[in-house]
Amino acid sequence: MHPLMRFIFPLLLLTSFSLYADPSTAALKYAGTENLVKDGGFETPTVTGRTLTADGGDPTNNGAGPGWISMKFRQTGTNGIVTAGLTDEMARNGRQSLFVRFNHVNTPLQALTLISNFIPVASGTEYEIGIWGRTDSRDLVTSDGRPAYLKLEVDFFAKDANESVGDPFYRVQPIPGSKGHEDYFTPDGWSLFYTKVPTPPGAVFAQIIWRWETGSGDGEINGIMYFDDASMIGPPPPIPNMTPAPAQDDTSGTQ
Repeated sequence: MHPLMRFIFPLLLLTSFSLYADPSTAALKYAGTENLVKDGGFETPTVTGRTLTADGGDPTNNGAGPGWISMKFRQTGTNGIVTAGLTDEMARNGRQSLFVRFNHVNTPLQALTLISNFIPVASGTEYEIGIWGRTDSRDLVTSDGRPAYLKLEVDFFAKDANESVGDPFYRVQPIPGSKGHEDYFTPDGWSLFYTKVPTPPGAVFAQIIWRWETGSGDGEINGIMYFDDASMIGPPPPIPNMTPAPAQDDTSGTQ
């Protein structure tokens, strides 16, 4: 190998890695890309301190969006619950973040689900979808007890948002990490969970679903985590402000 290539090749690898290091700034590094998620920083509504969803810390603004339109909790028993809301105690950027609290949960399938609004996309291309997270040293979530997972689902739709296009996309990340391994999310700083998602031909809208869910196993999980700067980085859609067309009634066979 030419001596010059020994220098250039590692430099190319380093440059390629740095391009994917931070979706919140990727739009500045990739010509013609942008973050399509509205209020990915969880800045609205404005709260003071740790505020539960029911007390005004609802990132969906009671379903009005604009970025998030549904926040649901699943409680299948009485042995601990998952709660969530907004807080100004911790933020990666801006002033606020989303907090998720596992309150001594020792049963499976206790969950929080956060669903985005319909996001206009360009079909037949690729996006990077991610979210940043961290734990809190004062109320630490560990991987020693009951497993829990951060789950990502992305669904695609045609102009009529009732018409699915292609297959849903799934990814799963144990939180704060896998048992027996170094934690992925720690109290020392923010860590990014993200993945590349292809859009199928004919897709006009995407909908992002984030889910925090306890799994099967022994023990309980307890503590709080923070999440911020949710993003979907990629090419802008052909019609940026497009909204889903109303579903059409089937009038075939009628007079």
